[in-house]
Amino acid sequence: MSKMPISLNQLKTWQGEAVEVGKDLGLMTVNLTEKELIRFGRSFERQFIRNLPERQSVDIHLRHLPEALLGALIAKEQMDQEIDGEVPASNKIGGPYPIRAAWLGVGDDWEDLLGIYGGTQNSWTTGAVANWIHSGTSLLGGTGGNAVRILENAVHIIYGLYSVHASPKIESVQFTIDGKTKPPQYLHWAQKCNPGKGQFIKELDSCYILKKDTTFRAQVFISNAFGAAAEFQVDYPALFGVSYVKEPPLRERFDPAGLPGTVHNVITTS
Repeated sequence: MSKMPISLNQLKTWQGEAVEVGKDLGLMTVNLTEKELIRFGRSFERQFIRNLPERQSVDIHLRHLPEALLGALIAKEQMDQEIDGEVPASNKIGGPYPIRAAWLGVGDDWEDLLGIYGGTQNSWTTGAVANWIHSGTSLLGGTGGNAVRILENAVHIIYGLYSVHASPKIESVQFTIDGKTKPPQYLHWAQKCNPGKGQFIKELDSCYILKKDTTFRAQVFISNAFGAAAEFQVDYPALFGVSYVKEPPLRERFDPAGLPGTVHNVITTS
């Protein structure tokens, strides 16, 4: 493998900065060893630099690499194991990974909009707030509109949003974290539609950190301007960032169906 674009010394510098940010936020962290930093750098390079065709995506990941590293420090403290890259050894921590829809209780994948509604509809209503990440998905089976709860075997660092729909329509997304509603993120995707010319990505100023016992809800809004036709009510938003998940759930829950709850301690209802 060729030399990483990010040196070990740079990773050490960012780790020191991440520790200070963690202290300012009142977060518990544990430093990575040199071995872990090298694993982190290699995994990050393979997944978020080399394998992405879009320069825009790569640049966003690089700008937020220190925040992704902060997630590793939080995960190491929270799960009391070492960070072990994309194929972790038994009981160690896997990551950094792209955020998987099932780890937030959405469904089999971000495109699983039909599953969100238990198979009864395949679209959102225009001109109204709609739930996206919440306890009432078919995967979680809880109360619609309630937040999800992150459990001890997962940490997520969100620093952007993107759409995997060919013609995205969502006007804005709003998060509620630990009961506090955040300002909406205006996406402007529909106005920027340019098929074949790049991904639809919204970069955040700074990351949102989802760790053990964090409650999280995401809602979306699609303008009435598109009308009520079903083809104008569909979009497939996704979270842009990194995740860390302990190895046992990774091995045992390749199929998302049995993931929610306290057996694997990744995601549950609130």
